[in-house]
Amino acid sequence: MDEETEANFARTESPFLKRNLSWVDLVSILGGIFVIYILLAYGTFRVMEWWPHERVLMYLNAFMTQLAFVLLIWTLKKIRHWEWADFGWQPLSLKKVLSKVLGIYVITWVINISYVLVLFKYGLTPPSTDVYSKLLGHVTWYTLILNLILAGVLAPLVEETLFRGIIFGSLQAYFGKWTAAVISAAIFSGLHLQAYGFFPRFILGIALVYLYDKYKSLYPSVALHALNNIVATLIAASLL
Repeated sequence: MDEETEANFARTESPFLKRNLSWVDLVSILGGIFVIYILLAYGTFRVMEWWPHERVLMYLNAFMTQLAFVLLIWTLKKIRHWEWADFGWQPLSLKKVLSKVLGIYVITWVINISYVLVLFKYGLTPPSTDVYSKLLGHVTWYTLILNLILAGVLAPLVEETLFRGIIFGSLQAYFGKWTAAVISAAIFSGLHLQAYGFFPRFILGIALVYLYDKYKSLYPSVALHALNNIVATLIAASLL
């Protein structure tokens, strides 16, 4: 078997290889993510100086962030001529993975609860000015709907495509599976800009990578991401 035939065979057998980005593309994607955060944060603070509706601006920022991520993904799709399957949207029956998703979810919650107990032991609590506390707390029926759409639908779909499908899928070609998992999970957690929540989201990021890598599909990781966010939203709204 010659080199070209081997390369074609490898691309057929491994869905990840077809999705690998070059270093230039990968750095461009990461740079685009950081630029999106910086520009939207800057714009939000500037508007806040003359329009004091803070919660409205936070919602606009959150939805615009997801929209900007969608445009980033769509741009990559058009430029590189990828199909959605190349991003990780491989068909998969959720019935086959539901028990695994629920099991991983329970494990992440056990770790997170232990982490919170340690923080409380040392007198550390979330700051009242935290953006997630402001968005998810003191909800009305319409803000609850917005929270569920944002956290339970948009974020899982968009962020799994971006962080697992694109970033992890490309990083592991250069660093190997677990180093790529750690790097992508750290980026995923760090971009939430929440110091005390970094560790729980990092653990969630590792769990999401595990599901994606195990099943070679984004559907299980999207399911876990959505489940985690929906439960957290309902707890914050004192509905669970």
